Amino acid sequence: MNKIFLLIIILLTLCVGSIYFFIPRDIKIHDSAVAHCIPKNIADCLRNETTWEKWWPGSFNGKMFTYGNYRYNLTEPFTDGAQVELNKGQKNFSTRILVVPSGKDSALVEWQASLAAGYNPIKRIAQWFEAREMKNDMRFLLDTLVNFAGKTENMYAFHIERTTFTDTILVATKFSSTRYPTTEIIFNAIDQLKKKINEEAAQEKDFPMLNIKEMDSGHFETMVAICINKEIKNTGSIFMTRMVPMKDRFLKTEVTGGPLVIKSAHEAIEKYMTDHFLSAPAIPFEILVTDRSKEPDTSKWKTNVFYPSM
Repeated sequence: MNKIFLLIIILLTLCVGSIYFFIPRDIKIHDSAVAHCIPKNIADCLRNETTWEKWWPGSFNGKMFTYGNYRYNLTEPFTDGAQVELNKGQKNFSTRILVVPSGKDSALVEWQASLAAGYNPIKRIAQWFEAREMKNDMRFLLDTLVNFAGKTENMYAFHIERTTFTDTILVATKFSSTRYPTTEIIFNAIDQLKKKINEEAAQEKDFPMLNIKEMDSGHFETMVAICINKEIKNTGSIFMTRMVPMKDRFLKTEVTGGPLVIKSAHEAIEKYMTDHFLSAPAIPFEILVTDRSKEPDTSKWKTNVFYPSM
C-alpha cells in the first residue's frame, strides 16, 4: 500500500513538474504572415475602425470588433502596426501587431502577445489552452488582413497590375484646343490615322490610344495614336513614333465607365506610384476599347489605362 501511495506521489510530482517545465511562466504568442504589398498598405488597414471594417471577418457593433470568443479593440495605431487589446469576459490581453519590410513590394506582419501563466498548475494549463485559442484566431485574422491588403482593388479602388507593352511602332497625331476635346474631335483624329494606315498598307495591332494633358487653364494638348505592324512615312501632322518596350514596367488598370471613373483610375495609379516611389519616364495613355463615337452611353465605355513606371 505504501509503495502504491509513493508511486502516486512520484507520478503527481512528475506531472506537476512537467507542467512547470513545458509551460513557461510567461507564455509568448507569436505568429506572422507575409503580405504581398508594401508595409504602408498594412498600416493603412490598421489605422482606425473605418479601415478595420473593410477587412474584418467577424462582427462589429459600432464599438467593438468580435471574432470567435474574443472582442478586439484598437487601442493605438502606429506607422508600423498597432496596439490591440483582446477581451474575453473579465480577462484583458494586450497584443501588438508589427509590420516590417520584407523584400520588394512585400511586408512581414507579426502579431505578438504574452500571457502570465502564474504559479498555480491548474491555471497554468488553462492559460496554455487560452494561448492556443488566441493563436489560432490570430493566425486566421492575420491571413485575412494580408490577403485583403495584397489586393490593389481593396487599397486603390482599382485592380492595378504590372505588365509589358509589346507593340512599339505607333502612328500618331497631336493637336491643341482651348477646351477639353469632345468625343467627335478625338475620333475624327483617329479616323485620319486609320486612313493613313490604309494608304500605307499597314495593319492596326490594337485599339486607339489617347493622352490628354491640361497645360494650363483653358489649354489642352491631345495626342492620339494607333499601334501598327510596320514603319510608315510622316505626312503633315501625322507622324510615326516608337515606344520603348520596358518589361513589366507598365502599370495597367481596366475601367468601365465615363470620364469621372477614368479620372479616378488615373488618380489611383498615381497614388500607387507615389506609395511605391515610382516615377513616369513617359506620358500615360488610355486604350479606347470601346468606340465612343458609336456608344453614347458613357457607363458602357471600356478603357485600359497605362502608366510607364520606373
